[in-house]
This record gives sequence, structure tokens and C-alpha cells, in this order.
Amino acid sequence: MGRAEERGDGLSIRAAGRRDVTAVSRVLARAFEKDPFVAWMFPEDLGRRARRLYAIEAGFEYLPYGLVDVAVLDDRVVGAALWGRPGLSTGPGALRCLPHLAALFGADRLPTVLPGMMSLAGHTPRTPHWYLAELGTDPDVRGVGAGVGLLRHGLERADLHGAPVFLESSSAQNLPFYARFGFRVLAEVPMPDGPTLHTMLREPGTEEKD
Repeated sequence: MGRAEERGDGLSIRAAGRRDVTAVSRVLARAFEKDPFVAWMFPEDLGRRARRLYAIEAGFEYLPYGLVDVAVLDDRVVGAALWGRPGLSTGPGALRCLPHLAALFGADRLPTVLPGMMSLAGHTPRTPHWYLAELGTDPDVRGVGAGVGLLRHGLERADLHGAPVFLESSSAQNLPFYARFGFRVLAEVPMPDGPTLHTMLREPGTEEKD
């Protein structure tokens, strides 16, 4: 499970294991229940499909080939971050996910969602980088520092490796939060008949702003 890192007020950050997949999928689905990108992907039955999406990502892609960190408060997972390792941001894990994702989206949404995903992939940096695929916390415990703790934990690890960090933000409201940690906007990528995502990059060793 990895060493737990205490972040204060009973909150700790640790590496997730296979037994955490259900908790990770639930907390991320709750975190993104009002997210425009998730709503675009799943205009119907959002809650169930989002939980399934994050279970597929965590279980088939990021636990085997990347990293999953969780924030724990009072023995409960209250936040999660899915990280792609440098050189493995796309690869075996993504291929393992494809059949499950195709079944999840179905014939009705796949022709719309797939071109959007391909457009996003075209804006991914070609140089080795850490990829922050998902970062979310339970809305009921926001304000305890779970999201900040998860992000700092991952950025410290990236800095140790001397690698940049790449992400896509589906909400313009989140851009100042990431800018505080040194991320800058690279591009705006519109989805077909959907929201615009912002790709962002942070260079290693960038200091956090007050």
C-alpha cells in the first residue's frame, strides 16, 4: 500500500492498492458529478457510468502502469489522483482500457467521444512527462486540504525525477488553482458539441505561489 504521509489534521496521503479501486471510483465520480466534460461524455446515467469509468482507469491503466494516490481522513478515502509515469502516459494500460471504454460509451456516444479524445491526444507533449489524469476530492470534505495535499505530493515526486507535469482541465475556474502551482496553459481544445478543455504544463522545480 505504500508509506502514508501525514499532512496535518488527520489527513494522510498514501499510494493506493487494488482494494482501493472501488473507493477511488466513488470519490472521483462524486468529485466530478457537475463537471462539464463528464456530463458531455455521459449525458445519461452519469453517476453509474462515471463510477465505472474511474474504476476502469484506476484498475486497468494507472494501478498497473502508473500511480494512484489517495487522501485518507478518518480511515476514509476522501480524494484520489491518477498519475501516468513519464514514457507511459499512453501505452499498455490505455490499450487494456479500450474494450471496456468502448462498451461503457456504447454505440450512441462513441462516435462523438472518440474524436474528442483523439483531439486531446494530439495536444499531449512528446517529451517524457508525468500526466495528472484525474485529481478529485469528495465535495463533503472540501476545505481540509485533500486536493492540495494530493497535488503537492505528486509534484514533489515529479520534481525528484526532474520531469514536467501535464494535465487537462475541463473547467476554466480551476485554472487559477493550477497556476498557483506553476502550471501554464498550452492550448484550448474544444470537444465536438461539448466543452473546451485547457491543456497545462508545469516545468520541474517551479515554486508554488502564495
